[in-house]
Amino acid sequence: MKLLLMMTVGVACASLTFGSPRTQVKAGNQAAKKGDADKALTHYVRALQQKGDSGVVFYDMGNALYDKADYSNAAQAFQGSLRPGDSKADQAATLYNLGNSLYEGKEYDKAVGSYVESLKRNPGDQDAKFNLEMARRMMQQQKQQQQQQNQDKKDQQKQDKKDQQDQKQDQDQQQKQDQNQQQQNQNQDQQQQQQQMQPGQQMSQQDAERLLNALLQDEQNALKDAKKVKVAARAKREKDW
Repeated sequence: MKLLLMMTVGVACASLTFGSPRTQVKAGNQAAKKGDADKALTHYVRALQQKGDSGVVFYDMGNALYDKADYSNAAQAFQGSLRPGDSKADQAATLYNLGNSLYEGKEYDKAVGSYVESLKRNPGDQDAKFNLEMARRMMQQQKQQQQQQNQDKKDQQKQDKKDQQDQKQDQDQQQKQDQNQQQQNQNQDQQQQQQQMQPGQQMSQQDAERLLNALLQDEQNALKDAKKVKVAARAKREKDW
């Protein structure tokens, strides 16, 4: 957006000697025209140090800062250049440039207010009307974006909460499955131990015969041992006689 340049007539009564505030402002304006904003700002600061007309100097500083894309400081400079005693035309120009600085700084609500004030003093300014409409559109768009960001933030928070709940449910379900599997393993181990400790209910014919033969043999051996015991006892008694 283009800025309005103000002539430095406010210091016309200043001294024309070398190094005067007017000389510094003039040198600053020349540097600004050549695109050397830093050099221009140096001259403007010197003009302020020499008690130059702050209204004019701040205005020119605002232009130089705007050229440097330092929109925040440019807005402050234009704000500082506003004076109640200035003509409506000068105030309209300052407010217009202030609006441009605020617009570029994405402070659209403040830019709207500045353009409105500028148009109050210069209702026929078509550039101010156009910029005002642009600032209103951007302000509305900015509000919508902010609302969307807030909604996205809320949605993300809800999603994060749901994810946490789902994760907890998954963990609980997995823990339950692990417990069930552990219980099944324990039951299987117990069944295996019981099967090892208890004989089978079914026995083959051969196994049954071997078991019966073993029992009979054990019984015969027991009878033999019993006879031996009795004989030994009887022999011992006969000897005593």
